[in-house]
Amino acid sequence: MKKFAAFLAIVVAVMFSAGVVISAEAPGKVTIKEIQKTKPPVVFDHKAHTTRAKACKDCHHKNEPGKEQKCSACHKASAEGKTVALKDAFHTTCRDCHKKMKGPTKCDDCHKK
Repeated sequence: MKKFAAFLAIVVAVMFSAGVVISAEAPGKVTIKEIQKTKPPVVFDHKAHTTRAKACKDCHHKNEPGKEQKCSACHKASAEGKTVALKDAFHTTCRDCHKKMKGPTKCDDCHKK
């Protein structure tokens, strides 16, 4: 039983350390302004979101761990084939998560004047 408890403590410590390392490498505040037309840009606190998301893959769904790219690397201003447009990707992913996590969901909550 003591061996199992020690093993479990090591696993938890490694997992916690990995989360801290990943969060440490994440950018702080990012201004999303690639597709602005009528609303102000969104100032996105990426570092704060790393504590809320279970894994980077929740948002960076196609990237390998440690090789995450900006959303605009795949999602362009207009949809291309099965890849949705950047605006639709943000609105779908962000709003769906915000609804689940009780975050802001109205336009002006994120697009602040």
